[in-house]
Amino acid sequence: MNPAAIDIKSVRVAREFKHEAQLFRARFSPCGKYLAAVGVDALVHVWNIETGGLKSFKGHKTWISSMAFGASSNSLYTADYQGVIHCWNYLGDANTRPRWSIASADRDNVRALAIAGNGQFLLSAGDDAVIKAWDAKNGKPVAQLPGHSECIFSLAVHPGEKHLVSGDLLGTIRKWTIGDWKPAGELDAATLHTRKDNFIADVGGIRCLAFSPDGKRLAAGGFRDAKSNSFCPGTPAVLVFDWGSGKRNHELRLKAKSDGPINGLRFLPDGSIVGYGEHLHSATEMAFWRPPASPPVHSLAGHSAYDLDLHPDGRRLLAPVYVSGGTSGNGAQKRHREKYSPNATVLRIYNLFPEPTEKQAEG
Repeated sequence: MNPAAIDIKSVRVAREFKHEAQLFRARFSPCGKYLAAVGVDALVHVWNIETGGLKSFKGHKTWISSMAFGASSNSLYTADYQGVIHCWNYLGDANTRPRWSIASADRDNVRALAIAGNGQFLLSAGDDAVIKAWDAKNGKPVAQLPGHSECIFSLAVHPGEKHLVSGDLLGTIRKWTIGDWKPAGELDAATLHTRKDNFIADVGGIRCLAFSPDGKRLAAGGFRDAKSNSFCPGTPAVLVFDWGSGKRNHELRLKAKSDGPINGLRFLPDGSIVGYGEHLHSATEMAFWRPPASPPVHSLAGHSAYDLDLHPDGRRLLAPVYVSGGTSGNGAQKRHREKYSPNATVLRIYNLFPEPTEKQAEG
């Protein structure tokens, strides 16, 4: 694959999978043949991308908030709002039960999962502000990493597999070494946190983290300058750090007058950055940046998305796009109050490369 061949301005929707419930997380499998998504219906959904076939696994009893595929095996890890983690064989049939489970990985919501140590460790983090490392094969505890003072939203593993980063509500990014699990420093992303005298709670946080393929840059997404605690409108932003020095080099913004956080971030093979936002009272977009330029070089207007993933081949993106079931926020319809139309999701796969011409295909 030639990264230079990416044509950001020709990015388009290549395929869609519609689902009648709201989904928070979506990921491509390591082999690239499947995608998985989880959300409010407490089911683990796995689609065959080529055939469109769907199977759904039962095991969770509440909303599923995070997920991660094993590095190279057929394992899929999911975690929910009650602190439960399940490990699945995602190639099994719909009657598949979890291989193993962790009943209490967090006091409440497990907000982030990640795989580290070349697939050896499963990492979890959430409301209790403590990162836990588990044996990915059997779910046995390996280590606990205290250090954050507020809930942890995001985790990311450096491409070199020697370091882990975690981002919390207060805009603190902590660095850890993988294996001995020691603190290795921190980065300041406090601009993605707001607390005013008239606020009843802190607002913002590091909603997503992503490393560049060469490991030299780290991007953190969220929003800054929150105006209130009511739906927490603010200004979406992405901070880009130099990994070696820890210096913040860039702050990236959207073109649209969006007021929700950046929930998904990925570096593309050519070094550009893509992020997807969430709208609270206004529109949002999927934006493409080429730092040091701050304005996006291209953007696609759309509904909110709570996640973003890059296919293993580097040619496709995946976003679980939220579709409101009504106009009052909870799915109720103004015209027909007796009817309830639940919020739904469209899983969109975007192509990053233009389709080959007939002559190119033959060659």
